[in-house]
Formats: sequence, structure tokens, C-alpha cells
Amino acid sequence: MTTKKYEYLIKPLSIGRKDKAKLKKKTGKRNVFFSLPEYAEQKVCLTGKELEGLNLCFDWEFKTKLGDWHEARDPHIHPYPEVQFFVGLDTANINYLGAEVETCLGTEQETYSFAEPTVIVIPAGLPHGPNTTKRIYSPKGFGFYVAALSAVTQTEWMANTKPCPSKGKYEHLVKPLKAGLLTERDKFNASRFTQDELLKRAQLTKESKLMLGPGNADHRAWFYGRDLEGLNINLDWGFYSKPGLWHRGVGTHTHPVDEVLVFAGVDPSDIDYLGAEIEIDLGKEHERYIIEKPSVVVCPAGLPHCPIITRWIDKPYAFFSINLSSQPESSYID
Repeated sequence: MTTKKYEYLIKPLSIGRKDKAKLKKKTGKRNVFFSLPEYAEQKVCLTGKELEGLNLCFDWEFKTKLGDWHEARDPHIHPYPEVQFFVGLDTANINYLGAEVETCLGTEQETYSFAEPTVIVIPAGLPHGPNTTKRIYSPKGFGFYVAALSAVTQTEWMANTKPCPSKGKYEHLVKPLKAGLLTERDKFNASRFTQDELLKRAQLTKESKLMLGPGNADHRAWFYGRDLEGLNINLDWGFYSKPGLWHRGVGTHTHPVDEVLVFAGVDPSDIDYLGAEIEIDLGKEHERYIIEKPSVVVCPAGLPHCPIITRWIDKPYAFFSINLSSQPESSYID
């Protein structure tokens, strides 16, 4: 069988599978937390090694049980920034988390609780954790993904201190997901953009002839660097339930920075189930690939990619992209 030129850029999420049942506890280590009840039964963790050397790691997992996420309630730090997404699995309502979660931030371990989809920005070196699932209302539980600006994971575990009531010092780092919500066929919050940026957006739309197609998101949230404390990253989260072309009027485009496209299922009982068949083109040659299970598409800077078409769908699925720039820039080829 002939191998296509860009085949290596499409990877099943299963290459980063971390099954709780297969993990072996390392004695004498404070950072052994997968023995706790709330450690995800199914999760995936991909680093720059799996992502063709990109300066990026990301995790995706389902949370279905109550309890602490980390053993001994230890906070920890990373030498790089990361963004944490707490998302619901109700594909009809992107604003529903279906759980109550508590997190701690800073050396003070200020505690913050939320019961709606939320994004937390963790600057490099900021102590954070533990996370605790206090209540679950949805029978599906909820989803959690992390994007870290590093090709490798590095964690320093700290001694446990007693959490204190929130005093608001880190409140600006905890953001409701709906703050960046784009819903119902390309409606967006114009107040988040300057007049100059709105004019540029209108010009880009005119030049590219970019229009949403029938297969695009039912609901979608997008965060830019400005929403993420100036981090050099923009990323989104959305639910898709309809077949068809994602965008009309355009075919292939490129970005001047690296990007990954992640297609994920929302069945907490089976992290390897997508429930749809997706078609995507890569390269100027328009090499066509079919995605039938949860996968990541690695798009190095300058690689032409798209269009994307949802060919068929049995169950709604989730999609998120991670672009290594504070604001997306696209050049449309055809």
C-alpha cells in the first residue's frame, strides 16, 4: 500500500492513552495520583514527541467520579504556562458543565469553585492544584483538556499547605468559557474586538469569501491570547452534529505558526469512539484523508490544510484546535 506524503501528520489519540488499570504505582513518590478514585479511567496525553516536535503538550480526559485529582492534595508547578479547559459533555448546551469543581491557585492555595464550563490560565511557575470534583450533576460527567506551551512535561510537586478562602488575587485567571462564545452560525461578540480588528475581519471575510457551511459547529467557544493573559496561544472548543462542508467559498489555507486540530468523541465510556467520519485535505496536492476515530491532525507552520467535511455522523462529537499564536492568522490559497 502506498504511503501518502502527509499521512504521518494524522495520529489517533490512542497513541497517548493512559489507562488507569495499566498504570503501576511507583512507591515512595508524592506524585503518584492515579490510585485515587477521581483519576480518570481513560485519558490521553500527547507531547511534542508525538506532535512532530511542536512546542506543545496536551491532555484530554473524562471526569466521572467525585474526589481529589491528586494524591495528598499536593500543589505543583510547571516551568511553562498552560491553559486548562473544564468542559461539559452535553452537546446541546455548551454552557452546561454538569459538575462543581474546586481548584487551588498560588502559594496561598486560594480556593475557587465553579459549576459552569471554565478556562483557567496557569502562568509559568504558578503553584496550582489540587483540583477536586465536589459534585457531579450530569450522568456523563464532564471533560477536561490542557494545552501546555512546552514540548515535554515537567512537574515539580510541592509540600501540601492548607487551602485558604479565596481573596481574589488569582480571580483574573479563572474565566467562564462562555466569555469567548461563538454560537449559531458565526455570531460573535463584537465588543471583544477593536474597530480596526473588526474592519480587518470584514476585509478578510470579503477577500477569502469565507462562509460557514452546514457541517460547521452548533456551538463554539474561542479564546485568543488577549483572553489568556497575553499567552502566545489561541484555542477553541465546539460541538458538531451535522454532516457537510465546514466552510463554503474557500478550500485550503495556511497559518504562519504551528497548529493542531483535535477531533474527539464525547462518550465517557469509550475515549476511542468518535461517532462520525471526517474528511480533511492536506498539502497543496490536496491529499485526502478520512478520520473515523478520535485523532489529532498536526499542521506545521505553512502547511496547507482543509477543506474539512463531516461525511456522516452517528453521534455529535467535539473539536478543538490549538494554534501557537495569540491571534489566528490565515492565508487562503484556493
